[in-house]
Amino acid sequence: MNLALIPLTIMLLLNDTTHLPSNLMSTQKPMINSDQPTTQKCNIIVDEYDAILMWNDVKYLRNYESDTKGLERGKKIGEVSFKVNGNVCLGYRIKNGDATWAEIGTPIYQVKGYSEKFRVFVGNVLYEANENPDTKKIEDFFDISGKVKKVTLEYIDKNDKVYSVDLSDEDTSQFAAEFLSLDHVPFQKIYKSLPPRPQEYMVIIYLHDGSSSRTLYWFKENAFIHGYGNDKIKKIMVDYVDQLMKKAQSHK
Repeated sequence: MNLALIPLTIMLLLNDTTHLPSNLMSTQKPMINSDQPTTQKCNIIVDEYDAILMWNDVKYLRNYESDTKGLERGKKIGEVSFKVNGNVCLGYRIKNGDATWAEIGTPIYQVKGYSEKFRVFVGNVLYEANENPDTKKIEDFFDISGKVKKVTLEYIDKNDKVYSVDLSDEDTSQFAAEFLSLDHVPFQKIYKSLPPRPQEYMVIIYLHDGSSSRTLYWFKENAFIHGYGNDKIKKIMVDYVDQLMKKAQSHK
């Protein structure tokens, strides 16, 4: 996930109608797709969605940061049937087969070694599951069990300076096991429990094939985008958060 896109991505996580603020809307005339509700009467259409795919009721977001050289495309499982950006009114609900940036007809592939509930390729671009109504545990869609090489915790200060610390091998292993065991909680519920302007961290999970995945973490609330941490995760993270804060303080 591109760090610059985090606020936009959070907005998308919060709103299943995919509303965006007025500065991200266009008044140009939309294209018409016969399989979609007409947008000819729209005075305002949306053309600045982040990269999203909806497939088999799973909403995927593009993974901007991962190295994909070690990943291989599996079998083709479908194609993009509708491009959303520039073609829909404000309040449009994304449907199966919709993509925000990929063109109609772009092939959708499995990623070898991963469940398609977690990862797919849209053309040559890697997408990862963000919302799945059928999941009860994070491990139900976050297919990384036995694949984790390293976990890194990052903090970005108000001047956009990045501080990072790697978890030890032992803590990496324990963190991965505990993270996957957590109950899945929709982000809408997580967000409601967060205070205004919570201090957030980025957890980067590096996998043995060279790829990686990211998730936001709020330490004080012990919460991730996809669920609440348990006591073991809080105990693991406390020392690393302390290290990051010391690094940040030393550079003031």
